[in-house]
Amino acid sequence: MKTDLIEKYAPIICGSTLPVVRDPRLLMDASGDVKIYYAPFEYINPSARIVLVGITPGPTQMVNANNEARRALQAGKSSTEAIHAAKSVGAFSGEPLRSNLINQLNHWGFHKWLGLTDSADLFSASRHLVQTTSLLRYPVFVKDDDYRGSPDMTKHPLLRKYLLENFAAEVEELKDAVFVGLGPQVQKVLDRLIQERVLKRDRVIGGMLHPSGNCTYRINYLIGDRSAPVPHATNPVPYDQGRRAFRERFVTALSKVG
Repeated sequence: MKTDLIEKYAPIICGSTLPVVRDPRLLMDASGDVKIYYAPFEYINPSARIVLVGITPGPTQMVNANNEARRALQAGKSSTEAIHAAKSVGAFSGEPLRSNLINQLNHWGFHKWLGLTDSADLFSASRHLVQTTSLLRYPVFVKDDDYRGSPDMTKHPLLRKYLLENFAAEVEELKDAVFVGLGPQVQKVLDRLIQERVLKRDRVIGGMLHPSGNCTYRINYLIGDRSAPVPHATNPVPYDQGRRAFRERFVTALSKVG
């Protein structure tokens, strides 16, 4: 695992002033309104069976990861240990983000496939089964706002560079894992990478919603009894198709084996 970036930014992360969101001292790269900042998300879990894929770390994840790396480094941990700790704490952290993610995973049956009581274990005792990642590994902001898929990362020169240099490398390293796209924006990019033969189609599970707070009411509807009218701007079809395909491919197959 490369540690050159955390070693470069360690004096800032561990400095007298805590790093903040869009901290100019952590600016890695920029092109026009697009800015990419450092947060220690380099860790790749070689034993992962599933890979949860978001778009890019958000402000909460950026701050949590940098703060955890700061604690680790100031406690005398190595750069590698700090990266591992930061990824464990920062990835998909904050509420309702993590709860929305866990609720969907349980609704689909990932815990059954992995032999867990609850998918929440993926963020505690069973972290060895999961790789949490983003298409764009490091936090991206556009006009100082969260990056939500525009400009298109498969076409924007700087974003495409980071997509291929980092995410494609994870795909290559995690040869046996299943990639779970979170939200239509992520799935669109995964489909493009399948077309470009960066990723194999049979390694991708689509249909889940992005677990952000903006999607909470949609997620609650989709995992509930659905007796109420379909919420505004909610299309249950991709979610239901993805859940059905996952269950047929993994959960049902597991029960037949058992």
